[in-house]
Amino acid sequence: MEIDWLEDFLALSAAGVFAKAADARNISQSAFTRRIKNLEYWIGTPLFDRSVHPVVLTQAGQAFRPVAHDMINTLSTARAEAKGLVRREGEVLDFVALHTLAISYFPGWITSIGKTLGPIKSRVVAENFSGCVEAILSGSSDFMLCYHHPTVPMIADDARYPSMKIAEDRMVAVSAAAPDGSARYRLDSEEPFPLLSYTRDSFLGKMTNLILERTGLRDRCVFQYENSVCEALKAASLEGMGVAWLPMAAAERELNEGRLVKISDDGSENPISIHLYRSMERSRSDVERFWSYMSSMH
Repeated sequence: MEIDWLEDFLALSAAGVFAKAADARNISQSAFTRRIKNLEYWIGTPLFDRSVHPVVLTQAGQAFRPVAHDMINTLSTARAEAKGLVRREGEVLDFVALHTLAISYFPGWITSIGKTLGPIKSRVVAENFSGCVEAILSGSSDFMLCYHHPTVPMIADDARYPSMKIAEDRMVAVSAAAPDGSARYRLDSEEPFPLLSYTRDSFLGKMTNLILERTGLRDRCVFQYENSVCEALKAASLEGMGVAWLPMAAAERELNEGRLVKISDDGSENPISIHLYRSMERSRSDVERFWSYMSSMH
């Protein structure tokens, strides 16, 4: 048996729909269904009644649910102890964040909070979209910082992993500046523009694809370069390699300095928000104090 099977089981018991639960776990529905079946084979009996929609727990599934919670907690604690990661209560807050937020947002954000709460000891792990979700579901982080948009499925279990919107941002298209300060590339040019793209399964990649499809710009761009990390695409854009859609917060300094030029308008941009998630299973005084403060501010 794998711990992923237990987390899949809890995700499905919360969502009731295989597709939604698979999205929340950031895996394909076929792989998710296979893992649920593997768990049921291991248990020796069906855990879900599939004759109804949404699916519901069988009597065996209801009995197994609290056991699954306990097993995940026990395994996570044992893993942390084995790695020497268990620290004194109140010493450090553990965050997992998308690479872009870990670099361009987190330092200023946590510093501003510290002006009210006092200095905050924190540890940040930068991850991709699926890595962030996995970290918070597995209990290896207290909090998760992630972008949010209604079109991208997130964690379905709001009771175990509540979230709040803490900031707004916007995806904007940028180009390197020419010597005269104008944009080297334009979206309305007769010539196709070179596209600097994210991997398709990343959050910012999904947002960029949404914009390209909505505006019809997909047919007017030519693939040039792909990287899952926003800072890498910004660096490529500064080198004049092509056009990238970046969160405004990540590009603001270079735009103000005139090294990048915003070439999009409202129609070719997309609002996104920044959400803070927490795991209710990681509760201690400093975590509750931080969450209570954030709740009062938002």
